[in-house]
Amino acid sequence: MEIGLAVGGAFLSSALNVLFDRLAPHGDLLNMFRKHKDHVQLLHKLEDILLGLQIVLSDAENKQASNRHVSQWFNKLQNAVDGAENLIEEVNYEALRLKVEGQHQNLAETSNKQVSDLNLCLTDEFFLNTKEKLEETIETLEVLEKQIGRLGLKEHFGSTKQETRTPSTSLVDDSDIFGRMNDIKDLIDRLLSEDASGKKLTVVPIVGMGGLGKTTLAKAVYNDERVQKHFVLKAWFCVSEAYDAFRITKGLLQEIGSTDLKVDDNLNQLQVKLKERLKGKKFLLVLDDVWNDNYNAWDDLRNVFVQGDIGSKIIVTTRKESVALIMGNEQISMDNLSTEASWSLFKRHAFENMDPMGHPELEEVGKQIAAKCKGLPLALKTLAGMLRSKSEVEEWKRILRSEIWELPHNDVLPALMLSYNDLPAHLKRFFSYFAIFPKDYPFGKEQVIHLWIANGLVPQEDEIIEDSGNQYFLELRSRSLFERVPNPSEGNIENLFLMHDLVNDLAQIASSKLCIRLEESKGSHMLDKSRHLSYSMGYDGEFEKLTPLYKLEQLRTLLPTCISVNNCYHPLSKRVQLNILPRLRSLRVLSLSHYKNKELPNDLFIKLKLLRFLDVSQTEIKRLPDSICVLYNLETLLLSSCEDLKELPLQMEKLINLRHLDISNTWRLKTPLHLSKLKSLQVLVGAKFLLSGWRMEDLGEARICISCRVAKCG
Repeated sequence: MEIGLAVGGAFLSSALNVLFDRLAPHGDLLNMFRKHKDHVQLLHKLEDILLGLQIVLSDAENKQASNRHVSQWFNKLQNAVDGAENLIEEVNYEALRLKVEGQHQNLAETSNKQVSDLNLCLTDEFFLNTKEKLEETIETLEVLEKQIGRLGLKEHFGSTKQETRTPSTSLVDDSDIFGRMNDIKDLIDRLLSEDASGKKLTVVPIVGMGGLGKTTLAKAVYNDERVQKHFVLKAWFCVSEAYDAFRITKGLLQEIGSTDLKVDDNLNQLQVKLKERLKGKKFLLVLDDVWNDNYNAWDDLRNVFVQGDIGSKIIVTTRKESVALIMGNEQISMDNLSTEASWSLFKRHAFENMDPMGHPELEEVGKQIAAKCKGLPLALKTLAGMLRSKSEVEEWKRILRSEIWELPHNDVLPALMLSYNDLPAHLKRFFSYFAIFPKDYPFGKEQVIHLWIANGLVPQEDEIIEDSGNQYFLELRSRSLFERVPNPSEGNIENLFLMHDLVNDLAQIASSKLCIRLEESKGSHMLDKSRHLSYSMGYDGEFEKLTPLYKLEQLRTLLPTCISVNNCYHPLSKRVQLNILPRLRSLRVLSLSHYKNKELPNDLFIKLKLLRFLDVSQTEIKRLPDSICVLYNLETLLLSSCEDLKELPLQMEKLINLRHLDISNTWRLKTPLHLSKLKSLQVLVGAKFLLSGWRMEDLGEARICISCRVAKCG
């Protein structure tokens, strides 16, 4: 499908960067083969071929959307490079193992020797197998290299400098809406009026296409002072595509202040409780982003609301006319913004840091660009956010003249395509990864940065890599690609962010189906291509749901998402732990968070050698399996809120790459003395023992890395 987007190359370029890092001169990997000249020659040959492929990568990425043969070549290259990366990472694991075991044994004859001397511990079979796999990989890549000329791919030497501007810190007033004053007045009048017939409940649907500002209109009215005073109870809930009566009922109860939800696994009792809370009271509810047009499902839920006081109202925002028809008959159909309002909104975001009167050429081109956005607020704001950093009129004209505006209608707005294509190459790979999250899923900044780092997307050049990840996250946010959640739930101390549905669609296309959600995968072909996968947690242990994954040898990320609290805190099936997870040998990211498991198989991690991120937080785990100590690549370990965890494995010092450890709210954990030997530790969260008797010198080799962060520990 030709959509005018350069897609897919974001992950391929990061895989190449990882390979070049591993193949660097004087690294452990080359040292390990120092006495095997054939292997060293093959590694150098591999590096040369990859360099030759890298210089045409940008051209191939741009041409694949319109050239089927280039697209096929590109997909084959993706598979070949991923295979090469896994091979080199597996060999590098052996180099790490030799180093760790040599140090751990603390034997005079081994502890001071180079890795190349320790390779005597490896069998001839290992070196033979490695050589055969290298030759096979090189042969595959050579075939692809020979096809470059026939496909007409050109060399492109892009700048390697990653320029990022300082993100704007100006606060945006979300209630400052352009061109919607009549809609706001109309909606407020409807909310404050009472039906002459004495009807107790009125449903007002707001209907319009994505990006038109339905939710923004609802927010403006919901927070209006007159509306605040008029209703006794108010509640806001985002329904989204996955219609879940449990989640809606419980969410509304929490919104109106019901914290005692001991019956949270019984829908009938939850709905009885909600009905009692609303009975006789004048309430306003907002059900945002509703997709369900099954009348019976709505009628069952509506019965909960019918005993409120006269004048109670429900606002529903939806893209679907069919939803509006079954839920209410007083709908507000939103129109596109006028030319004047479009320019006002565009001007506010594009010229926030400069006076448009002082840049008449930019103003003239800007008005033409705003007109092309056809009155869609999301498109206007996103494109303006991109242009605000560009001061040359030619850059604005290039956007105005782009052929993308002329493409036939598809699921991604032209303005959003332009915003993606304008991203620097390094930001494209970060943005593409957001496709792994479901729509309307609130994500945390720290979570996203951890996932980026574990998958090799953030360059390893900086001493504190999280700081670089934070910079890239803020850069994407400054371009209006996602926004902070206005009202995080009570008790949630981490800032959460949301991505608009249409921007999420863009991320899915940009990831070229390498990032998918299991529930939305269509057939085994899509699964086979995927590298990063999320799925919604359920009740049944997940075995049937996850069974198709056992063949996915290239899968890098496995991320359960807890969309509904009712679906969390159930045990993960033993069959998944024993028969599926160990097969996913390419995993860099594994989350078991929110599963109600008390133990894990002792040998679970033996085959997951490439794992860099492991999240076991908010589980009932009592002890970690000893096999976790062979995860020499592990960089991030999250153990927060594991209230039954009492101690860590004795050989934790083998985790020589562990940089980030979170043990916050893991109250029963004994003081882990071996943390003093974790040389790479930079961030230690929840280290209460440091503040209760430990001295900084007790941290030994790790103290320099974490002393600057200990003040932030909980």
